[in-house]
Amino acid sequence: MNTKLSKIAIATALTIGLSTAVMANTTTSSIRGNVATESGTILSDATVTITHTPSGTVSTTTTNANGVFSARSLRVGGPYSIKISGSGFQDVQVDGVYLSLDQTFSLPVTVEDQSSDEVITVIGSRQQLAGFTNEGLSTSLGLQALQEVTSIDRDITDAAQLDPFAAVNVQSGGAKELVIAGANNRFNSLTIDGVALNDRFGLNANGYPSQRSPISYDAIESLSIQTAPFDVVYNGFTGGTINAVTKSGTNEFKGSVGYYNTDDSLIGDKNGEDEFDFTFEEETFVATLGGPIIEDKLFFFVAYDKYEEVAPLFNGPAGSGALNTRDDITLNDVAQVRQVVSDVWGFDIGDFNKTPAEDEKLLANIDWNINDNHRAKFTYINTEGNTIREQNGNNFLASDNILGASSAWYDRSEKVESFIAHVFSDWSEDFSTEFKIASTEQATGQNSLNGAEFPSMAVFLREVDGDENYLVIGPDRFRHGNELDQEFFQIKFVAEYVMGDHLFKVGYEREEVDVDNLFAQNSEGSYVFDSIADLQAATASGLLYNNAITNDENDLRAIWGYNYNSLYLQDSWNVSADFILNYGVRYDWYESEGQIRENQNFVDRYGYSNTNDIDGLSVVLPRVSFKWFAADNLTVRGGIGKFSGGSPGVWISNSYSNDGVISDSSNAFGSIAVPTTPDPATGQYIPADVLAALANEAPDGSVNALSPDFQIPTTTKVSLGMAYETEGEWLLSADLLYNRLDNATYWFDQRCRTVGQSPDSRFLYDCSGAPEALVVGSVDDGASTLIAFSASKDWETDYGNFDLFTSYTHSTVKDIGYGTSSTATSNYSDFAAYDRQRPRSGTSSFEVEHLLKMRFNWRKELVDGYETKVSVFATRRTGQPYSYTFSENNNCILDIGGGRCARESRNDDAGHLLYVPTGPNDPLFSLASFGGDAAAQDAFFDYIENSELAQYRGRIADRNGDNSAWSTIFDIRISQELPAFNDDHRFRIFLDIENFGNLLNDDWGRIERTRYEYERDVVSAAINNGQYEYFNLNSEGSINNLEVLSQSVWQVQFGFKYDY
Repeated sequence: MNTKLSKIAIATALTIGLSTAVMANTTTSSIRGNVATESGTILSDATVTITHTPSGTVSTTTTNANGVFSARSLRVGGPYSIKISGSGFQDVQVDGVYLSLDQTFSLPVTVEDQSSDEVITVIGSRQQLAGFTNEGLSTSLGLQALQEVTSIDRDITDAAQLDPFAAVNVQSGGAKELVIAGANNRFNSLTIDGVALNDRFGLNANGYPSQRSPISYDAIESLSIQTAPFDVVYNGFTGGTINAVTKSGTNEFKGSVGYYNTDDSLIGDKNGEDEFDFTFEEETFVATLGGPIIEDKLFFFVAYDKYEEVAPLFNGPAGSGALNTRDDITLNDVAQVRQVVSDVWGFDIGDFNKTPAEDEKLLANIDWNINDNHRAKFTYINTEGNTIREQNGNNFLASDNILGASSAWYDRSEKVESFIAHVFSDWSEDFSTEFKIASTEQATGQNSLNGAEFPSMAVFLREVDGDENYLVIGPDRFRHGNELDQEFFQIKFVAEYVMGDHLFKVGYEREEVDVDNLFAQNSEGSYVFDSIADLQAATASGLLYNNAITNDENDLRAIWGYNYNSLYLQDSWNVSADFILNYGVRYDWYESEGQIRENQNFVDRYGYSNTNDIDGLSVVLPRVSFKWFAADNLTVRGGIGKFSGGSPGVWISNSYSNDGVISDSSNAFGSIAVPTTPDPATGQYIPADVLAALANEAPDGSVNALSPDFQIPTTTKVSLGMAYETEGEWLLSADLLYNRLDNATYWFDQRCRTVGQSPDSRFLYDCSGAPEALVVGSVDDGASTLIAFSASKDWETDYGNFDLFTSYTHSTVKDIGYGTSSTATSNYSDFAAYDRQRPRSGTSSFEVEHLLKMRFNWRKELVDGYETKVSVFATRRTGQPYSYTFSENNNCILDIGGGRCARESRNDDAGHLLYVPTGPNDPLFSLASFGGDAAAQDAFFDYIENSELAQYRGRIADRNGDNSAWSTIFDIRISQELPAFNDDHRFRIFLDIENFGNLLNDDWGRIERTRYEYERDVVSAAINNGQYEYFNLNSEGSINNLEVLSQSVWQVQFGFKYDY
């Protein structure tokens, strides 16, 4: 008899990679299929028994009148054994099935008449066991694939970048930005066991709510990366979503202990002509344990992770042993200042010793098989981490060489605590539900090491070669009042009902978000002393003081929140055995909590209130997708749908914090008697007359607000792809993704008035006469097109087993450039702009035009019973895009009058795009440029001719029109199994080598780019008589503004793990 798995030649024999419609950001998997004879006769009432072998969990269902069966809310992973039995045909059993997260496993089974009692058994594929599957716009990693990732940081991001549409941009400080489909990394979502644990407030470059990965890497059972999942349950992102499910206990007690270590002896020190000096040590201890509490019924799993880093002192006085010493500031200077401040104020200025940074993670799961039809999972997550941040105090009264003692440093700490409960119920063979309730608290601290209840003091020491030298003590001005506490409460209910060939889904979600944000910069004041003698006499020459007019920083606290509600409905329709159609709609609406103070001055000036918020805003998100099994070896897939969410909460919080009503400044200069004891009423070291002056102010400060026409940003995603299996068992895929941005967020200064045009027809502005008023608006602009090709294959040979996945992705990404930071001022200013007041799409800073990847694994038992494995991951990509701009330091180009304009501090961050003249005869070029010096003009045109600017002659340079150098990085992980204390135990050692190419040749593996804000400011200019008058051409090195990242050198980490 011939029993075959029709249309599962790809779904089972190759991988889950061509499974049916993806599930939502859930914690489970599903199986859906049908049973029929070879002639097409539908078999109803066939029994399908699904057994999770490790835990003994059994799910039983039967085929309906259409021969369709569906099993939902199954554990991720496996192995599973699936048995199809009934009368009139021979039983079929599929063993070794592994279920991927966010995937529905397709299992159409074709049988013949019964000829014996023998059970036909089919074994799952090798590639499936490898745990890595890619379906174009989605990638899943199981346990084995996760263990093959090279990651010294043990970071989820390192695993997520295996997806063809994902790229990692490393920041100068080492933080990794995960970019998915060319979108701003802040627009991604990360869920752990179905609960969002990304940085939704928007302060961290890594996208996490924590300093490092929010859970232990060893706690993850499965990880998925989705670029365009069209299931209506998905939302909260417009880039992509990363979903992790944590491990569960089984009927066997299993655990592990591990240790990982790297230090400055295990890292390179050179790339090309650039040398690096590292001093650090990192170690991580990991332990897991899981098993039964009651066999087949109740299980537990616990993971613990402890990380510690001993980091070097980066900056210090001469003789301190710091990597960078201030030779004109001595340890004796520090000792004198320490003694004076202790004697006069009783304050400890600190020293130049750095305590280790730590990170501690705990995760605990309880799984409860209530009965055959109901299952529950309870998860507890607790993550705490910190980093010591050296600062120079950010005292704006000091200049040139500034060194901060440790009292000016701060401890950046984060704590995340989550409680999650899921209940999965099969009420009948056709009807099932999922209920989730979750509570998360996130606390972010920026605590000055010696306390924040003291002013910042800059003490002038001496002038050397025209440079002033200052020692700054006391808390950094941005840490005087800086706290963030967030609470999230979430409920979710989803019901699914099978009716014939249809699977209907309906759901409701609600999330309540409460935010308590204090950002009171300089609320303790900043002083400058002209000498140590003046410090001894408590006589300052300058004071800057900002606070609430009540002189109580807590009145600047923004306490607000919002509620996010969703309703959705979807039908997954098996139109035929070969075609699956999903269509549905999602409706999201928002409610606001909290109140923004109304600023009457703002209302009078601009005719609308600064109190606009997101209350009452809503969005309708329709989705349609399909999958067509065109042949046994060909699948076609596609979809269209709208997505929203991912915008950081801090963008809304700015309106609550910066209303221009409650805060103001009171400064003093000359001879200032600094109090030596705190004010009895306010507790501050601020003179009484300065406190009184602030209290009597009628504030008319800067304002952040939402425009009356602000709308929820959305992205419409359209995809079309195919997967084809060749006769040589290569799996080839091609996928096209188009994104269109609607209601994209941008910032503009409401006070700026159009007063004319520049020589190249851009608008000129007058932004004087009122405080800064940065308003958030919405515009329909921006789009991207990405196409990815991939190929994968695995081999079994006498030389070992091999598996390979390789991909190429081409991206064209256009956006308006705003929204790269957490403050309104930075979001307005931190990009090269055509016209900062009017959004205009251009090449995105997040575009990676060409991206090639290769994942390769080799495994073999060189000694019987003990596997050796080598895993390689390689990327080659185009570099960071950058722009050519005017140099606008104290020289505004599109503001009336030029010079130091009202917007100077904004334009100075990243200037306006440069107009590139064709030559001296260009009608927009003033012959008065460079003071009429013909040689200087020739030097300017020579630079244009011999640089990338030549392509822009006679027009404005494109935003991000050029790219930094390509980079090629190879990472390798080598693992070896060794004998353990028992036969069923395993001892493994690991060697992770990042940037292996640089280890082979110190000219390889280089990552060089133009620094953030990714601009090359070329020359200053002024507008005279309708022409640009250029002056002060910067040097080539200054224009290029290059940095070589520390990731340009190799690094090694050793580790071991004992599994028992």
